[in-house]
Amino acid sequence: MASREWDAMSGAPTEVSVDHDLMDLDEAEGKPHANLGLLDADAVAHLSSFLPLRDLLAASCVCSEWCSTFALCIESICVSNVSLGHVPLEHAIAQLGDRFPNVSSLRLHGPTVADVQVHVAAECNPHLTSLDLAQCDNVTDRVMELLARETPGLRQLNVLGCRDITNDGVRRLAHGCVELTSLCLGWCDISDNALLVLSKQCRLLEQLDVSGCGRISDAGVTAVVTGCRRLSILSIEGCREVSAWAVAAGSAPLSSLNMGGCTLVTDAGVGAIAAAHPRLRSLSLRLCRAVGDTALRFLAMRCSDLTSLDISRCGSVTDAGVAAIAAACPQLRDVDLEGYSDITDRALYALAQGCVHLESLNLWVCSQVSDAGIQTIAHACPSLRSLDVRLCSKVSGVSIIEVANRCPKMRALFLERAGRISDSAIIALSQNCAHIHTLDLGWCDITDESLNALSENCSDLSCLNLGYCELLTDAGVLTLTQGCHNLTSLDLGGCKHLSDASLEAVAQSCRQLQSLDLGGCKHKITDAGLQAIATHCAGLRSINLRFCEQVTDAGVQAVESACVNVQIRR
Repeated sequence: MASREWDAMSGAPTEVSVDHDLMDLDEAEGKPHANLGLLDADAVAHLSSFLPLRDLLAASCVCSEWCSTFALCIESICVSNVSLGHVPLEHAIAQLGDRFPNVSSLRLHGPTVADVQVHVAAECNPHLTSLDLAQCDNVTDRVMELLARETPGLRQLNVLGCRDITNDGVRRLAHGCVELTSLCLGWCDISDNALLVLSKQCRLLEQLDVSGCGRISDAGVTAVVTGCRRLSILSIEGCREVSAWAVAAGSAPLSSLNMGGCTLVTDAGVGAIAAAHPRLRSLSLRLCRAVGDTALRFLAMRCSDLTSLDISRCGSVTDAGVAAIAAACPQLRDVDLEGYSDITDRALYALAQGCVHLESLNLWVCSQVSDAGIQTIAHACPSLRSLDVRLCSKVSGVSIIEVANRCPKMRALFLERAGRISDSAIIALSQNCAHIHTLDLGWCDITDESLNALSENCSDLSCLNLGYCELLTDAGVLTLTQGCHNLTSLDLGGCKHLSDASLEAVAQSCRQLQSLDLGGCKHKITDAGLQAIATHCAGLRSINLRFCEQVTDAGVQAVESACVNVQIRR
């Protein structure tokens, strides 16, 4: 059966196309009707696998026959209070459960999600195996108890950021949901006691995230990596009382490990991890201040299968350490080197020589990197999809043009406050990297010509930062929005020539907008522009209005009334 996900925020579709091969003419009335009854369940499931989600939902709304046929093909639903009007969330959840009886994966989010709504979801979805409650602040231990009782077959649970979930809730969940394979408890109020219970009751765990749980120590982590022998993905980011030795002590076959911000991690500890888990493919040591080149040499000796490495803002990492990793780990795809003023082009030369499959490279604040290094990467790594050179003042449009010409798969490019970036670089990028979806041009010396090129060639663009591009005008924004309808995040902060006309163009064309930054637009943005955004962008979640001197409380209230989940910064 095909797996489909419906995000209730987008609303139901209003049109549907039907393949005429499945239609006949009613002899009495000369009207077409569907012969879906001629297809067996496998044929319908196969047909649904080719339908976009909106078409599948539309098909289920045509008539009762089509509903009973296609509704069974929807297995994953995402629900929030957006677009539900005055309908209580629990009522919507119950109705969705009745309409789509085969749902096995459910995501609930929004400020109205609490224990009551989760209880309804568990009762109305008997086949539930995956539940995502991330950032549902009102969820408590009662949810863990009812899940243990109502959904014993639950395999995946995400309660990231649910701060009212404690050791007691985890204990109750573990006793009832012993088949759990994936559990995210990030930033919950738990300690080692929760991990001790999981190590004994949930031995099938394959993925565990306890990031931000500051009361967890070596004892709890050691218990988990020893008791859960199938554990392959472990995230303990920000657990400051955990050392590398706890991870190295276990027998779980870890392939992915996130220890970002674990300040007790040292070079020697990384050496122990490398020896205990030589099959590691993804490792984050971000902000581990006691980690340097020695740790990288240990990894180079033991972990040649690494595909992702984040060593941003560690201790004494230099070109030599990067070169050792590059030479030993030819399968590296993602490398994060953020925050090293001592990293130079020599590190990039080593990566270009040893890691030709590189897809993502983060060099934010690597101020010694220059055009020469970036050009070398562009020549050697044609599969590059993401590049971050923010605050790399020696990187200019010269190397970005080379990236555009050599790396057609580029999807995300961050250029804020790099060297001189002008229209020629952005035009080349738009012509050669048409599927780019994230572009950061903050503080770049671009004009409306760049926006015209993006509008013409880059319809997939979803996140765009134009902050403090002071040469841009309303005409450029109007052209941009005519071609880039999929924008969900737009930063126009500090663009002093933009007026309400730009907001009206954005509102009319970019209905999926979720984040808008207007900070520093002091004189020409008024309540009229905000009213246009409020009218057409109901899904807006974040708007920055700091230093917008012509905006009044009336404009802010219009946005708050129309955009139910919006956060406004003033």
